[in-house]
Amino acid sequence: MKAGQMTILEALWLGGAIARMVLLTQSTAYMLDGPAGSIMPAACEAAVVPLLLVLSHGSLRRSPVTVVLVTLAVWQFSCRNYLNIASEFTANVLFTAAHSFEFLASFAYLFRTLLIDNGSKGHHVSVGFTHLLMPIQQGLAAYFWLQAFDPDADVNGGGLGIAVIQIGCVVQLGVYLATAALYTAEWFGDQQQPWEGSHPITADI
Repeated sequence: MKAGQMTILEALWLGGAIARMVLLTQSTAYMLDGPAGSIMPAACEAAVVPLLLVLSHGSLRRSPVTVVLVTLAVWQFSCRNYLNIASEFTANVLFTAAHSFEFLASFAYLFRTLLIDNGSKGHHVSVGFTHLLMPIQQGLAAYFWLQAFDPDADVNGGGLGIAVIQIGCVVQLGVYLATAALYTAEWFGDQQQPWEGSHPITADI
């Protein structure tokens, strides 16, 4: 796989990471609680931004107009559909924007597997592990947003509110499961290829 073929996916992930980073400077309402919460997730978000910036610089350089248009569309959508967890309007919008970028990235991930990975030879352990990890990670996110709030909880700020996050998480889970199934089917197909065209062994008695 060429490095330039991956930049669209990383550019979308970069958009989500930047939105989360700016969000943390606006409000702490969306920070995780518990042993895995507090400053650790924020530090991970900060650490991944430079890496994604390096990986996605190709898309940013080749298609700046597309990047700007996608960013504006995500921002406009987020301004119309946001939660009411933080007291700051910008923080609520940024949270929806981060999820919107990640929603688009999940489809880019599927298309990359369908159109690019299928044309490459060989299967790396790291790629297979990623296809296994992504549905698990997204499944945890979907479970949280479906169970975290009571049905009568007042967390809707505007538009569809929490429904955008819930539907987006479930759709992403389906996309990552489909991608994993596609990769697994291709892997099994490649394992059977050496046996295709083989002839039965015969011996004279």
